[in-house]
Amino acid sequence: MIVVVLLIVTSGLIRVAVRTGVGAATHSGDHSNYTYAPEPGPASGGVAETSTNPLLADPGSPLSPASCDYAPWSTEVAAARTFFESAAGCIARAWQPVMQQAGLPFTPPKLLVSATTSGITTPCSGSSSNFAAFYCGADQTIYIPISQLQTDMFGDHWEVYLSVFAHEYGHHIQALSGILGAANKQRGRGGLYSSQGLELSRRVELQANCFDGMYFASSAGGKSVTAIQSQNARKDAYGRGDSAGDMRDHGTTEHAGDWWSTGFDQNVTAQCNAFTAPSGQVS
Repeated sequence: MIVVVLLIVTSGLIRVAVRTGVGAATHSGDHSNYTYAPEPGPASGGVAETSTNPLLADPGSPLSPASCDYAPWSTEVAAARTFFESAAGCIARAWQPVMQQAGLPFTPPKLLVSATTSGITTPCSGSSSNFAAFYCGADQTIYIPISQLQTDMFGDHWEVYLSVFAHEYGHHIQALSGILGAANKQRGRGGLYSSQGLELSRRVELQANCFDGMYFASSAGGKSVTAIQSQNARKDAYGRGDSAGDMRDHGTTEHAGDWWSTGFDQNVTAQCNAFTAPSGQVS
């Protein structure tokens, strides 16, 4: 069982997606896709439900405007760690009242920012160095290797790195609410590589995109990111997803962007219920 899980995790963490364009500063090429690890974590105290989870109940809750003073971005490890720590504090303040309103627990995730993947061992990936930014439910940690953020492509467009982080934080919210554990159990029963299992993975990933968009709406509402930066993040979201030859566990680039846009434009948790969406919206 452990071997199977590690194989799934490793294959997920080395996936690559294609994107084009970030606002006025155009970038192109391949970049490592973000993901989560389908590994059980500690009991969250949430509700082990997906579509009927209290977090997603109508009418849902918005993330309030977040006035956040993000630390300056730099590829230097200490500065990058400070940047993500400042973002983590802002995202926690945005999500905590929403979780409390839904009657769900909230604790912030741990964060590990490193220069590369070398020497990093996680409960989800083992000692493999083939991973990009990802959330590991087994230790409730977001791993951010700077070398895998494609900084040569995105340069100082820190809004892209913020969006990657907000997506991974969305997986943490799924874990705390009980959504992630319930989805993983359903995948296990139906077969992780089955069409049902892969569709569940896509629903998980696309919902995290929606939560990512919600945080950007919150940050834009608090004047913490500009309209151009929000548009850059939206364009980047339309470049994330499954490419030809992928195992179809993230969703198409169009759906990746559409769910991010739903989160940003609607900014309400009930609209991020990817588990009630028709299969055609999570393909």
